[in-house]
Order: sequence, then C-alpha cells, then structure tokens
Amino acid sequence: MGSITVRRPIFEWPANLPLLPIPNDPPRSCELVGMSFTLPYLEPYLIRTMQVAANEIGDSSLRADMKAFSGQEAQHYKNHVRVNDIVRHRLSEPAAAAMRDLENQLDADYRRFSAKKSLAFNLAYGEGFEAMTFAFACCSMDATSSEKAVPEWADLIAWHLCEEIEHRTVTFDAYEKIVGKYPYRLGVGTWAQVHFLRYLLAMATVVRRDLVEPDIGVRRVAWQAAKRNWRTGTIPATIRAMSPRYNPRNVELSDNLRMVAAEQGVDLG
Repeated sequence: MGSITVRRPIFEWPANLPLLPIPNDPPRSCELVGMSFTLPYLEPYLIRTMQVAANEIGDSSLRADMKAFSGQEAQHYKNHVRVNDIVRHRLSEPAAAAMRDLENQLDADYRRFSAKKSLAFNLAYGEGFEAMTFAFACCSMDATSSEKAVPEWADLIAWHLCEEIEHRTVTFDAYEKIVGKYPYRLGVGTWAQVHFLRYLLAMATVVRRDLVEPDIGVRRVAWQAAKRNWRTGTIPATIRAMSPRYNPRNVELSDNLRMVAAEQGVDLG
C-alpha cells in the first residue's frame, strides 16, 4: 500500500443538482442518496473512535495512518453535508422532516456509542463498517455498466470510494493491535452492518417515496438492494470479510480498479 493522502477536492454543485445520481436506475440512486445522508454522523463517530484509540497505540506508523484516516473521513462528511443540504431542501416538507428525524436518531446512536460503549465495541463497529464499505467500493468501482451517473454525483462518489479502498487497513489494524479478538470482531462487526443498513435503507425509502414510488415499503427497498448487492458481489465479499483469516491488505485489487483509482489521484500501490 502507498501512503494515505488527505485530499481536499473542491466540488461545485448547482442548486438544481439532479436528486437521482443515476437517473436510469432510481432504486440504486435512492440507496446512494440514503448512504450520503448517513455519513455526516457515521464518519465523525469513526473519527472520535480513532482519536481515543490513538492513545493506546505505540506504533508511530499506525498512528500516522489513523490520523490520515480521520483526515480523509473529515473531508468526506463535510462534502456530504453540503450535498445533503441541497437534496433535503428540494424534498417535500414531509419527506424532509422524516429524513431529519432519521438523521437525529442516527446522530444520537453514534454519540451514545462514543460516550457509553467500550473502545473495543467502537473499534469493532468501525471495522465492521469499513469491511462492508471496502467490499462495496471494490465492487462498485470495478464494475462495468451502461448506467450513466450525473457527473457531479459521479465525481463525489468515485473520490469517496477510492479513498475508502486506500485506507482499508486502518480500522482493522487498530482493532487487531488493541483488541484482537476474532469472535468479538465478528459479532459486533456484523451487528454494526445491520445497524447501519437499517438507517441507510430507511433513508433510501424516504427518498424513493418522495421522488419515485409513493407507496414503496422499506422491506421491498431492502430486498431489491440485497439482490443487487449479491449480484454485484458486495454481499459475498462482505461475507468473506467475516473469516478469521481476513485481512484487507491481502484482498487482491484488479488492474481496472487500480486504473480507476489512479484517475482520482489515488495510488493503490
């Protein structure tokens, strides 16, 4: 792996930014928007966890990686706050209120985890999320598809996902150094994925009801997302990350994925 670089891209989003990132795939678009709405709460939580964990780490190289990881995550959530504000202001009033309620609940959960849960729990949660995101990033960025994303959305998503791949080892290494218990990582990490996905899918359902299908239910949204993510390989890759032999640095990255990342200025080594 190369060094982890904190980049500060400047995105310009018009007030009339299309609300569906992939116009010819509304269900997937709503899931991507739902994911965006989770990030201003999830990523500060990861940063808080890394700040506490750094006090337990003597390895200067890992501490530097943790600091760079936090720097990347800070840039991610700040940009998602901006784009989320554009989207929220253009949702109907009931949908915007429903979204804000879910945001407040998620924020409260993560603040409670930081204040009340053990460092072991928060590290395991972080690694569960990062393992799932790494799988999603690899499968999304490496896929060949005729789907055409709106350029402004495509730039944000590609930059974010490439950096997720770049910093893929950090939470894993921090967990292994401080906790190192596989059963605990498996249990809490799996719980973390379910916890996060429940919010993402609820937020995606709010958007989809407002923009696409007024009567869609969260169960149908979840089922369609599960089928798609199985087909693209995200779910199988996430399951493989549950193995006691899993280490994200040993996951082979394709030449195409490295090329796509290089186009975003991310050197995956």
